Amino acid sequence: MPKLIYFLAYILQYIVFNHAQNAQFMVPKDFCVPLTVTLRCASNYIVIVRSAFHGVSQTSGSCSYTPGDCIVDAMNNLACLSDSSECTIYATKQKLPQCNDQFNSYFHIDYNCIPISMNDTSKEYDICRNSGDITTDNGIIKSSSYPSPFQPTTSECSRVINVANNKIIRLWLSDLFIGSIGTNCANDYVYVVDNTQTYQNCGQKKMGYPYLCSSKIIIQYLAKTNFLAYRGMRMYFEVVDRPLNDNCPQITVTPVASITTLTTIGPNLSTAEPIYVTLGIASPTRSFQICAGKQLIYFSYVYSLPEIKQNPLGESYTIECPNDYVVAIKTNVYGVTSSGQCEPHDAVKHCVVTTDPPFLCRQRCVYMYTGNEIVPLCNNTIASYHYVEYQCIPTKTSTVATNNPCSNDGSKTIIQINRNGRFQSYNYPNLMQMNCIYRLRTNPGYIMNIYALDISLNNYIPECKSNKITFIEDNETEGLDVCEQRTSSLVYSSCSNELDLRYQIADPSQNLSYGVELYIESQVHPFDWSCGEPLSTLTNPTSIRTTPTMPTQVTLPANTSFTGAFAEVQYSICYGATLIRSCPSGYTFMILDAYYGVKSLASNPCEYVQGDCGQEAMSTITQCQNDLSSCYLSYSTKRRLAHCSDRYADYLRISYQCVPSYPVGTTSTLKVFDICDTNDPIEAFSGVITSPSYPNYKQTNKECQRLIIGSREAVLQIWINEMAIASNGVRSLNDNFDKPNFIIYKTNHVNNADDMEQLYPSIRDTCVTDYLIIDTVHSSYIYCGKRKLTLGPICSSNIRIQYKTISTSNLFYKGFKLYFETVQNTATINCGGNPSTVNPLESTTTANEPLPDWAQRLDISPIF
Repeated sequence: MPKLIYFLAYILQYIVFNHAQNAQFMVPKDFCVPLTVTLRCASNYIVIVRSAFHGVSQTSGSCSYTPGDCIVDAMNNLACLSDSSECTIYATKQKLPQCNDQFNSYFHIDYNCIPISMNDTSKEYDICRNSGDITTDNGIIKSSSYPSPFQPTTSECSRVINVANNKIIRLWLSDLFIGSIGTNCANDYVYVVDNTQTYQNCGQKKMGYPYLCSSKIIIQYLAKTNFLAYRGMRMYFEVVDRPLNDNCPQITVTPVASITTLTTIGPNLSTAEPIYVTLGIASPTRSFQICAGKQLIYFSYVYSLPEIKQNPLGESYTIECPNDYVVAIKTNVYGVTSSGQCEPHDAVKHCVVTTDPPFLCRQRCVYMYTGNEIVPLCNNTIASYHYVEYQCIPTKTSTVATNNPCSNDGSKTIIQINRNGRFQSYNYPNLMQMNCIYRLRTNPGYIMNIYALDISLNNYIPECKSNKITFIEDNETEGLDVCEQRTSSLVYSSCSNELDLRYQIADPSQNLSYGVELYIESQVHPFDWSCGEPLSTLTNPTSIRTTPTMPTQVTLPANTSFTGAFAEVQYSICYGATLIRSCPSGYTFMILDAYYGVKSLASNPCEYVQGDCGQEAMSTITQCQNDLSSCYLSYSTKRRLAHCSDRYADYLRISYQCVPSYPVGTTSTLKVFDICDTNDPIEAFSGVITSPSYPNYKQTNKECQRLIIGSREAVLQIWINEMAIASNGVRSLNDNFDKPNFIIYKTNHVNNADDMEQLYPSIRDTCVTDYLIIDTVHSSYIYCGKRKLTLGPICSSNIRIQYKTISTSNLFYKGFKLYFETVQNTATINCGGNPSTVNPLESTTTANEPLPDWAQRLDISPIF
């Protein structure tokens, strides 16, 4: 009897389906693997897959999604591109690198059934033959003479779907097959312009558009490239009531002019050129989270500090890369919270789903979240937020491949990657029958990150059959095959400084394929690197960066306007957790020390206890390096510690301080000194010294000096709140932030750094023209480039600060700011004798005054 009821329900479903002739939202399917499953629709309807992913269940034997499962998008592996009412999916058992090389336990797929023709032919519209608005409740929009014979267009065609404001438009691209030179969509495209976003597509595609806010949708179509196999485009739309909880912003996006950059509206962005553009490399990974409310949370890994803004235009964010850069979306996540409110993104606590980017994003695009994305996996609940990670990738670096065909004798062609470069297959963008092996090589101690700008070898078919490229490490025999990747993305990261790239073209007749174009960039080998996996911040799905909503703030003591540097605080960040702290206004958040720790007992909390194994972590932290009061720091990607028998760290432990930065209010006693304003010595218990016009960079062209005169009964401590000047090409952004570029250790006969350099001209070949020098009795600490650090108590009551910049202005440069404070000499401060009162400008160190232990070892002083 139950089987009969199920059968009748199945039949009735299609009776209503054909009568109403509307889109059908089928029940999402989860099934164990391996398995072959056929997706079916009624006659005259086709299958359009909206989402698909592999899943690793947390529960043994389970074949369905539960929150916290590791999932990996599988849309690129599907090929339901024909006009058929059925589509067969072959779900195999696969090892998933994104899930720590675990095998998938189930496969999830969500699809719709969409009509391909209308019973009422008046609801079928030609996009090029009439410019009138479309106002019907549903219909199909097609290119002229679709599907054959294909008719190219000489100019852009457009139609407008216009309905009442209390309605919205659902839209599916049920068939698209036009040209796409590379992925630029310059001469062939379909644009869908909503009032908040513009969606661009070209090539071969079937898809369902995300939620469209506007009751007026503009569709633009251009197909200049003529090819016999092309069909043109076909869309299905239907009009439904606008949801009561609709939260769409009231802004306008204009139609896109032919062959121009998309015109969209988003938050105000700085036009300053980032440092990675100056260096000509890929940007650091950036991320942002858009809440269902009007709060935009943006996180930039360039300076690693979140900005929380109230976006008056609604929940939208503009991604814009510089000229000659493209956007590479690394992850696209929707999350549902138990409270229904926007919370920091947490893949363990929240029900989340990772999807393909909703549209192709080249140099610029707008992401927005209206609060109407329904997540079927989460009981059809509306997502509370949208989280995105991306990079900007250069497209016009110098080529590194020779413009010659490879040898037929099987020998390898050596390609040297000194820093970065662009690899193009021979005769790109045309295929030729070839079987080449290239030996990619960079400097020892480095690895290579390889990005796809265009990998088009098999006419959009994701299965590697006749044509492919293969990345092969020295200890491998098969390697990783790639045959289709037409959007910019990180496809591989090497294990060492060398690997083989095999380029095989057995069938050059693929008319829609162009070959291979890669961007390759070298990077210092991370000590915890897991070979062959992309350097994604989302390698482990349970360790996604979270974003703050309201930082925890340190409060000032009552009735106090200035108290000096706060006491040091220690904090442990468990794996998967985040530190979110904010100092009071007028203070800088300063990280003093950091190390990774492995728990000696599994029952221990994420706090250091005796017996834990630790390893230095300061060199790995690039966040919180600006003169700002807030800090966001997460331990989201597990670190393997070489010093701890290659075990993974359980926590990241840091020490931090809140350090004065600028006076607040009219009663503050904090003084600020300009280093170039005068040569007069500074006689103050504490204060801030800055370069001229900081944080606006200004050349000095000559050396500025100020002497800090302290107390004979005390020692001085210095914090560099921030420094950003020229590095004279001697230091990269990956170098340690807490070490000087150079240290000059003085003798008893020569105590002045300038005199030392005159005696030994070759003693300093770094930071020659631009520098900040902290000159003490025993040592001179020389800095250039970018810094934020603290120097331990300096055993001299008098310290000379020297500063010089002759480099021309750069958008990255700011100058410097430091804070100094007199610290009482206690038993815990070992100066190797009484504090010195020697003026470093005049006297020499007495012979009976011993150097401290750390100076005798020619090392920087420890942090006390």
